[in-house]
Amino acid sequence: MNSNRRFQKKKNPSNKNGFFFFFRRCKVLLLILISAAVLILSISTLMLSWVAVQKDHTTTQWGGVNHGDMPHLQARRHTQQESRLGKVAETKNQGGGPIRKLNSEPLIKHNVIPIAKSNSGPSNSEIYQPPQKGRRLLTYRRFGGRLNNQLFQFITSLQHAKVLKRTFVVPDEVEDVTWTGMFDKFGIWNLTSLNSAYDIDWTSGLSAEFTTTVPRECRLSPTEAKLLLNGGPTLWEQWDAKCPDVIDIDGTKGLLFCGKQQHQFCGNYEAQMEAYTIYDHIQLSSELLQYLPSKRAEFKDMGYNKLAIHSRRAGGAGYDWEICVRGNSKTCNGHLDRNDQYKFCDSRTMKGNCALWSDLAYQIKNISVLKSKQKDYRFVLASDGTHDWNIDYEGQFIVANNTDWLLALERRVDEDVDPTALLDTMAVSAAARNKLNGQKDLTSIRGRLDSVIATILDLFSLVDSEYLLGAYYSTLSLNACLFRGMDRIYDSNMCWMLMHPDSKYAILPPFQESVHVNQNPKQDDPLPPALMSDVEHAFIRSNDGNFIAIDRYLIRFKGNEMAAKKKEIIGVVGDGLVPITILKNDNGEESVRADFTCSYGNQLNSPATVILMKGHQSYNDHYYSNGEKYNTPFSTNGDRFRTLIILCEKLVKDPSLSKHPPLILKSQNGIFLLSIGSAFQTPVGRVTYVNSSGDQNKKMKDVVHCLSPMYGLKDPRWIIEYLEYHRAIGVSHVHVYNVNMHSPEVQDALQAFRNEGFITRHDWSDKASGGYTTFPSSYGHAKWAAQTDCALRSRDIYDYALFSDIDEIGVGGKYGSNTNFTEGHLAPALDLCDEAKEKRGKIACSFNSNTVSSNYTKLNEEEELTMKDKLILERYDRIEAKPHCPFNCRCLENNCTMLSRKFHYGRQKYMANVRDLSILPRPMWTHAISRDYDEMDEIMEVLPDEVMHIRHYQGHWYKNSKEAPLPESLMRTVRSGISSSRFSTDQFSKRLIYSKAKDTAKSNRVEWIEIVEMIAQ
Repeated sequence: MNSNRRFQKKKNPSNKNGFFFFFRRCKVLLLILISAAVLILSISTLMLSWVAVQKDHTTTQWGGVNHGDMPHLQARRHTQQESRLGKVAETKNQGGGPIRKLNSEPLIKHNVIPIAKSNSGPSNSEIYQPPQKGRRLLTYRRFGGRLNNQLFQFITSLQHAKVLKRTFVVPDEVEDVTWTGMFDKFGIWNLTSLNSAYDIDWTSGLSAEFTTTVPRECRLSPTEAKLLLNGGPTLWEQWDAKCPDVIDIDGTKGLLFCGKQQHQFCGNYEAQMEAYTIYDHIQLSSELLQYLPSKRAEFKDMGYNKLAIHSRRAGGAGYDWEICVRGNSKTCNGHLDRNDQYKFCDSRTMKGNCALWSDLAYQIKNISVLKSKQKDYRFVLASDGTHDWNIDYEGQFIVANNTDWLLALERRVDEDVDPTALLDTMAVSAAARNKLNGQKDLTSIRGRLDSVIATILDLFSLVDSEYLLGAYYSTLSLNACLFRGMDRIYDSNMCWMLMHPDSKYAILPPFQESVHVNQNPKQDDPLPPALMSDVEHAFIRSNDGNFIAIDRYLIRFKGNEMAAKKKEIIGVVGDGLVPITILKNDNGEESVRADFTCSYGNQLNSPATVILMKGHQSYNDHYYSNGEKYNTPFSTNGDRFRTLIILCEKLVKDPSLSKHPPLILKSQNGIFLLSIGSAFQTPVGRVTYVNSSGDQNKKMKDVVHCLSPMYGLKDPRWIIEYLEYHRAIGVSHVHVYNVNMHSPEVQDALQAFRNEGFITRHDWSDKASGGYTTFPSSYGHAKWAAQTDCALRSRDIYDYALFSDIDEIGVGGKYGSNTNFTEGHLAPALDLCDEAKEKRGKIACSFNSNTVSSNYTKLNEEEELTMKDKLILERYDRIEAKPHCPFNCRCLENNCTMLSRKFHYGRQKYMANVRDLSILPRPMWTHAISRDYDEMDEIMEVLPDEVMHIRHYQGHWYKNSKEAPLPESLMRTVRSGISSSRFSTDQFSKRLIYSKAKDTAKSNRVEWIEIVEMIAQ
């Protein structure tokens, strides 16, 4: 347990002896000897080259698909010794290759550009002999990254100290987020080898005064720090003269990467190899090592050690996975020669690496690891919790279990440590001492131990496997590569890419063993559907199959008792049957009691609150009785409302955890059980510019459009016009829920809008949801779950959420205080909604739907020509002259002299306030917040048609119709938006996509409106 014991400082070697002293006195003799050695080496090289040519036919035999007799160790790897000697061999390629049928041209050509390294003459370590003047210390200041960033920062700082021949002073671990356990005595690390090999001071940095006494001129700026090792002995001598006592290479501004290449150590070959060597000396304690999955008896000889996967999507709960994709691309392109980038940095590899569960086989780049069937994979998983791998790989993977180690540690402490001496026995760092001060057990530090040990075991599980499938843009995967060492770089999809100290660019893996390598620089492999989305939902079913959880959320809320304070409540959106009891009081008022509890980590059996969707009947009717004829446990036609929100109000998310335990919902009898391990979903905003001719000095409300699930679009023109139109009327962002695959052209159009940050695409597909979103009687009502998800993601980010379908567009008004906004803008409606909330307590506004009359669905040639240059939005310029009952209204008297258009009778849609956090979250219905119209009359404002209405493109033909063209100013704005190509390549240019579709279309129409003959009379 005391393996972290600190060693005293060792003196630097004298510069009065050794090779350098001899070299200075015997220059002539040495030059003669070196010249002779070079001559001998040249002759040997020529002889070896001749032998290699004679054996070239043997190498050619490896180009086929039979790899059984290949000498893997020789063909696959540059060993650590070869790398250190700078012997970089060029792999010959004889055709053949990746998993597809290949052409005869070599796919991989090594392009080795040596970096600063010389095999002749003295090295920097020999040249640089600093004077023994001053204390000669080097330290750094920690920045707020978690364990893997702390490890990288520690090792790069020790690398600098070693190269500069200074004593390395390790700074104290003061905050939870910077705690690694290296100082303390919990039995985590074995640093004996490290302390023996390096001059490390573990004591001075514990003093708060140490950092404050570093002279300001000796604290390097980020730029100075990155130039330090690359500057060589001349620069080092300047810093010695300036700062003989201590140099602080800072670190508070981030990790010390050098050059344009992501995740690259500073310095020349010798300096970079010093960093690699440090990793060889950092080891786990024997107590912790036994808890790696491969060391556990129950997993022995079961094949899990063959493959390890690091599953990570940057952006966390917000699913801003472009962070991951951009990081992957920057890393990959930075380390590969321009001529090789398309082979390994293609879009599918970069995107799929951020969602490995969706594209596992393609991400494996070595043929020896591939399986013919997905169910055949066995692997160790290190996951950040973004995805629940049990959905597709249940029973096929194992994870490191840190709980057993924690329990064993607590037992040892109980048995061996005096409770009154716990602080001094276990803690050295300020972070640990603050946790244990006044404590008699480990309860106060248990959460931090849990988080750090989980990460450490994940890290060394990746190190321990035969093949590593890592994340390009991750310090966890980077550290795993570095711990694995130079001799194993090709046993991974990406270690070889990051580790090339002897060349400017990475040396590509052996061609004969490589698979899934892109061959066409102008074309990527097709993306699977999941990689065309931005949000992946959990879609976890309960053990009885009667309930599906869409996701777990951190729901922002501000109760009346909280005054100005905000809080986050852990919650779940789902659909189906959960164990509840419906209660009635003496007044007949209904309430719902949850007959299950919530658990999260060590917070067990916390009460749950269930919020059901209200209707015009009783809870019992809507939740149990209605819709019995449908063979599904979920919401259906017939007013069966089973979309709900579960609040676990007493649970508190632990912010110190880098990986969160699952949220468990469980009934007392165990019949109902659900475990959600995916990331917590939190509101994330993408507010883009408002494209209007309005007064840009006046603050426009931020409106998010929650577009109902859509499926199977083929013509990209409508979705392009649709999105540009809603941007023109004042929508800031759109959530798009894609049920099933659209055409490639529609997918390209959606990507163009995503590139602009205007939309977020959700995977609402049959595969992702396990059939929930496409079940015949429920897919239309799965929109309630989508709308509720969208509303929760938008709380406190936007002012209003607009709910409508793909065949509906909102049309604003002409008047109001925002008279400078163009006709048709949402601004007047938003003003009235604000006024209704302020004066009458309304939390949402609804508006009628007017059906577009497609009274000329089949045009003659001349008519088609007149429509050729018009938008599809302009073709349908007539709407029903009056509401058509019973589709758009309800007759209240005979002959329909009095009508009702309230809510679903008028096919109304609505905008709900999502800024006010005092509004209780609730499931969202189609035509109003809920089907309880008595309540809706109290909380929803109905806007007049001239201020806001919906145009519904259903394809009906009405003889009794009227002209109602959309404002020309809006149409000009839509055309302008289509023509713009901001942030778009040619493939994702809206203008080019639209023009191509227009040229190939036979008719200028909405694709779901059938072409029929117009009846003359």
